[in-house]
Amino acid sequence: MNLNALSLFVAVIQHGSLSKTAEKLGVPIATISRQIAELEKHLQIQLFDRQKSGVKPTMAGQKLYDEVHLSIDNLLNAKQVLFDDEQNLKGILRISAPPKCEPVLAWVSEFQQKFPNVQIHATMTERIFDLSADSIDVAFRIGELHGEHFIAKKVATLGTKWVAHPELLTRFGTPSTLKELKNFPIATWAKNGESEVVIQMNKEKIALPFLFASNDASAVEYMVLQGQAIGQISDLTANEWIKDKRVVEILPELAKPNYELFMLYASQRYPSAIVRVFVEFVLGKIQAT
Repeated sequence: MNLNALSLFVAVIQHGSLSKTAEKLGVPIATISRQIAELEKHLQIQLFDRQKSGVKPTMAGQKLYDEVHLSIDNLLNAKQVLFDDEQNLKGILRISAPPKCEPVLAWVSEFQQKFPNVQIHATMTERIFDLSADSIDVAFRIGELHGEHFIAKKVATLGTKWVAHPELLTRFGTPSTLKELKNFPIATWAKNGESEVVIQMNKEKIALPFLFASNDASAVEYMVLQGQAIGQISDLTANEWIKDKRVVEILPELAKPNYELFMLYASQRYPSAIVRVFVEFVLGKIQAT
């Protein structure tokens, strides 16, 4: 049985009409009428006599009300208690995310506006954590990850652009093909020990030696902004710098790969209230977009 329809049924009897119920609950009359009709169809009984002055429960409707209204009221009260508990959420949430990961920072900012008593400590790094050993409640990482001890949820797709400082292009010229990047100094993300990076645009791949590499995206961005090298940086940063004419986009006609951002949290059966509410908040934000 639809509990939402049942609670609307109880509310209609308590308020005496569909219009008053709609006004009190902020639910359209058409929605209330449809839910009541579906409840009647499910139960195969008529619950209301429709009158000009409003609605009056039938004998069957009155009997159903007598049986369920206290339980429905208790459920609504319990829901309000849980809501109040969430509003009073208090404690510390420890998260980790890649440096300058603006989507995560935007979620954190909005979350703290809603729950001002929650303190958040953010470790901004791309290093892979052991969530338990490093005391991290929720981590955000680029690339799909799997493990027995954590849950991974995709929360965003991040785009990139290849850009260069105008002065660098004055010195070296502007590349017109992917292969011509071999003639330019490259700044890129790479792991320690790697000596080249594999670049893919459209269906073409090329391995390039680099001038500068780091496991920190902000270090790559610094070298690009200093005119030291061409680099691949996030759309969020690139769009801002291009607009300000600090950099120029390179090879804009070629499709660049996107990178998926995942939210990771421990797979324990009963997470803390703060972790649960934060995870639900982020998932709600991405479902709304």
